[in-house]
Amino acid sequence: MDIGKDGFKKFKKFLDLKGYNQNELYLNFMAKSIMSDYGKYQLSFDPITACNENSAKPHAYPLETRFKHNSLFLMDAGVKYERYCSDRTVTYINKKNKLQQKIYDIVLKAQENAINKTSIGMKASEVDKLARDVIEKAGYGKYFVHSTGHGIGLDIHEYPHISKTSDIIIEENMVFTIEPGIYLPNKFGIRIEDTVAIQNNKAVVL
Repeated sequence: MDIGKDGFKKFKKFLDLKGYNQNELYLNFMAKSIMSDYGKYQLSFDPITACNENSAKPHAYPLETRFKHNSLFLMDAGVKYERYCSDRTVTYINKKNKLQQKIYDIVLKAQENAINKTSIGMKASEVDKLARDVIEKAGYGKYFVHSTGHGIGLDIHEYPHISKTSDIIIEENMVFTIEPGIYLPNKFGIRIEDTVAIQNNKAVVL
């Protein structure tokens, strides 16, 4: 996971220094280049790089929308190491935008609630509920349009499915993502994703 986190740090530095006025297509190309360390590592999947309205689509394709100083920018990416995948999503908001900050705080609270309270013996649907309840209580439940997470390993999406209908029981050493999101049509979307491993009866962020 350190390789992936390092890639995100390097991309953020690029975004801050050279990303402004570049379109999503170019930023997607640079995300692939930087995350893979210019071909040294295989990507887990094609990155998602989306600004503003396009980020309201959970699986957005890059467009010609240009990244501006006041833009929201969402990036979902991962790399492979010794055949195993990583997966992470970060959303960089305009902190002067009160609605973006509000939504970000709700999503972060939902993710933290799920991570902090997940334990062995729970159903995957209960893990999903830990995140979903926070968003629903904040009044944005209908804008959380996907499951809370998925297993990850040799494939980017695998067992267990962390969804509201899953009866899978959480066990020691399971590895999966926690990635709640809120997507406001024609405005923006915010997703925060980390990969966790169940170790010593708790979820540990990798």
